[in-house]
Amino acid sequence: MSPRIVPLVLITLGVLTLEVASAAAQTTSEPVGRFEVAVGAGWLGGASLGEQPADLRSASATPFQLFDTDTDLGSSGTFEARVGFALTRIFGIEGRAAISNPELSTVITNDVEAPGTFTAVESIDQYVFDGGIVVRFGAWDGLGLTPFATAGLGYVRQLHEEHELVEEGHLFYVGGGVTHTMFSRPQGLIRAASLRADVRLNVFSVELDEDNRPQGSVTGSLVLTF
Repeated sequence: MSPRIVPLVLITLGVLTLEVASAAAQTTSEPVGRFEVAVGAGWLGGASLGEQPADLRSASATPFQLFDTDTDLGSSGTFEARVGFALTRIFGIEGRAAISNPELSTVITNDVEAPGTFTAVESIDQYVFDGGIVVRFGAWDGLGLTPFATAGLGYVRQLHEEHELVEEGHLFYVGGGVTHTMFSRPQGLIRAASLRADVRLNVFSVELDEDNRPQGSVTGSLVLTF
């Protein structure tokens, strides 16, 4: 995660923690309210972007290979914010914004002008805006956990190092997880607070990629219900 994001995360979590602590004494058996706001952090897995030869077209129309490249997108930390609305006790909708800073590394081999292996590395600012549906299942008795499933699609924007190259694309995702209610109350600004854990499979399709790339993600977040 980019260093400039860390202070924002700490301040946001600090303010929310104080509000949750002040409300935790008033507890009821069922959460109240339908509008949710969540902030959290997690991990986005990497992906291989594949091998690609760099060819020079000669006068005879026969390609002349200059070098080979093998490119990988590294895993990275993520920071996310989410808003949701419960349509019923089972179904809901939600939207999410996420920021990550993975590294793109390209290994260059078989260079006709310079023998050996070289690795070029650059940082990418990746912004994801997605939305979808949430399906909540019955709570697990005795554990205080409520499982759920999610699915949706979104928009991806990648800014390469120095912002000289911008790529856009889309993604779709499926996933699931559990929530644990810490408290709920019938009145007050914050009606309920819970912890949420997500596991997702994200399938990205970005301009310069030849194929769709799957990337797994794991996040944990604090959810406030109003």
